[in-house]
Amino acid sequence: MGPLSWNAVKIVLAAGSPIQRLVSGKTETHLFCNHQAVLILQQDGRSSHAHILSNYLGLVNRGVSWADKGWKNFAHYLDPACGMGLGPWPDARFECQAFFEKAMFFWRRGNKKKSFFFLGAAAHLVQDLCVPHHARGIAFCGHKEYERWVQEKCPDFSVYSEGIYDSAPSPAGWVEANAKISRDYFPYVSNVSSDTSYRLATAILLPLAQRSTAGFFSFFLDRAGKTNV
Repeated sequence: MGPLSWNAVKIVLAAGSPIQRLVSGKTETHLFCNHQAVLILQQDGRSSHAHILSNYLGLVNRGVSWADKGWKNFAHYLDPACGMGLGPWPDARFECQAFFEKAMFFWRRGNKKKSFFFLGAAAHLVQDLCVPHHARGIAFCGHKEYERWVQEKCPDFSVYSEGIYDSAPSPAGWVEANAKISRDYFPYVSNVSSDTSYRLATAILLPLAQRSTAGFFSFFLDRAGKTNV
């Protein structure tokens, strides 16, 4: 499905339905990752990037929340073993790349508000692929239960340093890098999982989400070519 077809489908489906609510994620966890990413950047000595993100964090958060609206979440999957997403929908690499390019487009035209909004939308994809269901192309099978559990336990898995700054040379590559790690943890978080197995997986995957978000933000600002906004 090409960009024009996917955009048309999103418009048609924008009204949403109960099915859409079943496959959408937990926004609070994304906001947590964004907040932690700023702290990580500061602790890692990237204070100029941390300062910029702090000033625009509200817009980044709006973008990360918007990315789950109106069926866009159907394109938030990527199984790196086969290179496919969820059924016929575009995969998460495509969606992240598109949002990142919009962020760069608006930055170069001096519209920092829209730029950071779309940076948040792109970061949403990087974060989603730290969830094993997203990295297996599986919408159900314990997906909502696991994300609900993580949302309630976020503070238990906070990290404050050691951002991941060299995952890939492209936005799509950042998505795929996280998917390759999280995919293997699916047995820990599927329908038959327990609190113990949830904790084992989340101890790896939620720090990955926080650290890769910090790196992804820095990746964008490095390419934007400025740190004084």
